[in-house]
Amino acid sequence: MRIALLMTLIWVNARPPYSTSRVAAYWAELLDMDDPRGDGARTIRDALHELADRGLIGLHSTGSRTEIFLLNEAKPIGADGKPVLYEPPYGSEPYLPVPRSFWTGGLAGGLSGAGMAMYLCALGMTRSDDPEFFISTSFFDERYGISRSSRKRGLAELTERGVLTVTVREELDTNTFRRVRRNVYRLSKAYRQPVPYRAPEEEKKDTALAMLDKLLKESAAKKPVKRKKAASEVER
Repeated sequence: MRIALLMTLIWVNARPPYSTSRVAAYWAELLDMDDPRGDGARTIRDALHELADRGLIGLHSTGSRTEIFLLNEAKPIGADGKPVLYEPPYGSEPYLPVPRSFWTGGLAGGLSGAGMAMYLCALGMTRSDDPEFFISTSFFDERYGISRSSRKRGLAELTERGVLTVTVREELDTNTFRRVRRNVYRLSKAYRQPVPYRAPEEEKKDTALAMLDKLLKESAAKKPVKRKKAASEVER
């Protein structure tokens, strides 16, 4: 639940000043928790303090009001030992875009820990235009470090929810050059990575380059072609 809450905080506070003073009941309702104004709210408050203890968010209380501000989750503490405030990662470091359906489709509050972990892994192993993946045990263990039992539970949960579909295919193993049967998973369209965000400056730059390329091509097409002399003219 802490992971879902952190992702939800980033989703809701995606614009400056990257902070909020919304009450715990708001987050409990957003995560579709039982009794959002009672036990759900208490669970959220505990999770917020846990995230703060881990240096992933900052909390500042004034009376009954608590301000939640985001920190850089990749590097929450700087070399000087001070918190590093959140900045959008666009163009600065790798990041994983999560679709809105993660919240609107009930995954944020409904997935188990194993299901949540495997959904994030599935996003990390796919793209919006390439939604299929299979599990290579050695690669997966080295990169993600999730136990086999958690992996199986998470994949089964995502398949039951319709987030993933699975087919068995016979393919050539490029390491052993043997035919192997493997489960190939495919993320449903609604739950795939969204198209990567492009900052307005990047869009303007690409548009300008495209226009320049077009003008150069048009200019080249308009240049007169020198007529080659006929053989009789050359002989003279």
